Amino acid sequence: MELTKKEAFIRQLAVYIGDDDFGKAYELAQVFVKRFPGEMLAHFLLARAAFGILRYEEAKSEARKAFNMSKTYDDMLATALLASTAHLELKEYAQGYGLLKEMEKRGDSAELQTALAVFSLAQRDAKELISHLDRLHRLNEKLALEMAMRIVKG
Repeated sequence: MELTKKEAFIRQLAVYIGDDDFGKAYELAQVFVKRFPGEMLAHFLLARAAFGILRYEEAKSEARKAFNMSKTYDDMLATALLASTAHLELKEYAQGYGLLKEMEKRGDSAELQTALAVFSLAQRDAKELISHLDRLHRLNEKLALEMAMRIVKG
């Protein structure tokens, strides 16, 4: 079966990723990017598939491409979270944190503050960790308390 339309690629990739079949998703996403190199979602899905097969450098690179192509805050946030998670896996804490701080200038969300708190913890920056937990608490009290308890318990 040869896919020719963007929507068909997206549907099939959603199935593969939903089934945690990241190997097949990776192969198909590579074809999707070759056929539609200007499509943000193609790069995002390739990044997600690459992350799923532990190809963090490629996931970071493709997620950054998708970030740069993003037009909406939600797309930018999704791509920034994926890219920063790849940075986290690569122990590139400053780069991932910097990308998330750029997003914070555009808006705020519980997901963003959670990720910033994780990076602050990874960098052992207690002041920033407390700041992000405080912001998270204002956005989602329950999530902030759960995260704080996990940190305290180690």
